[in-house]
Amino acid sequence: MPVMEQSFTTKLSTWEKKLEQRELDSLFGGREERTISRSDILSKNFLPEFIHLVILWGYPRGMRGQSNDQKIFSNIDAIGQIINYPDRKNLNEQDLQDNFTRLSQISGLGISTISKLLYFRTHVYDGYHALILDERLIRVFRNQIFQEFAELKHISRANALSNYMLYLRTMHIVASQLRVPTENLEMFLFTFGNNLGGEVSPPGPHIYDNW
Repeated sequence: MPVMEQSFTTKLSTWEKKLEQRELDSLFGGREERTISRSDILSKNFLPEFIHLVILWGYPRGMRGQSNDQKIFSNIDAIGQIINYPDRKNLNEQDLQDNFTRLSQISGLGISTISKLLYFRTHVYDGYHALILDERLIRVFRNQIFQEFAELKHISRANALSNYMLYLRTMHIVASQLRVPTENLEMFLFTFGNNLGGEVSPPGPHIYDNW
């Protein structure tokens, strides 16, 4: 599956009590469910719709906790102001830390959601494209499944924000060695990482070329 086609299906009923009717109408168009791909999100410039789609794609069954998503939805404008840099391709590590500080002050936002917002808003920090970092990837690194990511074995939910730049650097180095896009590597680890072991690079054609 090409990375941009990675999709998740979410149901209207999951969000009926969490979004206003006009927002539900805009997002679902009267349908009972909607399938959202990465490319769908990247094509949206209207910030409220963009942020809604990031949440629906990332948490198709709803977010963990009874009110995390509602807390995020109530801060759509504040989130948009933080992530909507006019020159997102030329940010630096200080910009990243500033963004983390401001976003983490918004109730309901953790590393998984913050990294999704930065990734889909195409932020680039010191030349490194933002990537999604969620609990599944953190488990891959902590379980030391692949030797290429030994530097990331100490990452946890508690320290993921402070180690995010190390994560980006490591992912870009490994992806460059394997000659695959970094987001392909991220999706490969998300999909297969906890089911495999050893080295990332199998013999012959890389099985993640289309991921």
